[in-house]
Amino acid sequence: MSGERVTVCLPASAGSDVRAAVAAAVAPYDRNSNTEPYQGEWDTWCLGGPGAEFTVLAGHEGDPRLIREPVGPRGETRRRQPSLCDGGPRGLLDFTSMRVDAAARAERAWRERDDFAAASLEHDLPAYYRLEAKWAVPTEHLLTLDGIWTDGSDPSRPGYGNDYLSFANAYLDDLPPDVLVVHLRIRC
Repeated sequence: MSGERVTVCLPASAGSDVRAAVAAAVAPYDRNSNTEPYQGEWDTWCLGGPGAEFTVLAGHEGDPRLIREPVGPRGETRRRQPSLCDGGPRGLLDFTSMRVDAAARAERAWRERDDFAAASLEHDLPAYYRLEAKWAVPTEHLLTLDGIWTDGSDPSRPGYGNDYLSFANAYLDDLPPDVLVVHLRIRC
């Protein structure tokens, strides 16, 4: 499955049946539904996926509350790194490391570009690195604890326009440590 990603926030009470909790949380936004008012955002979804992982807070790699989907979006067995997961309690996810790593990857990628591309970005490299770091944790869409789906496209929802990344990062950073945060891949 290709497509976009959504970060879903679930109450700690979602417990061990995360798949059912995710299904209930995203149901109002199912394109296949007749729910009024129509808010269709996806038609299929799967937990996590390569490139959509969270970094686990060091020392907590074996915590059973971490969510690790064993099968990828195309049914393939996923190879796991203990330091990565598809979600878990906010307090076990290392957002700081994710942002630092994203900025470092952006810097490496910039240095590997040809001279023309590098020259076009050189005037504002710090802004480029900051933008990459801002995209490290949130995804294209965010489903908040209170069931609001936001992606910056709707002025009636939080994080409209250019404020989306700032809103999403602040929202995720401020979640209580027991709230579950999960990445999904969606097709829309």
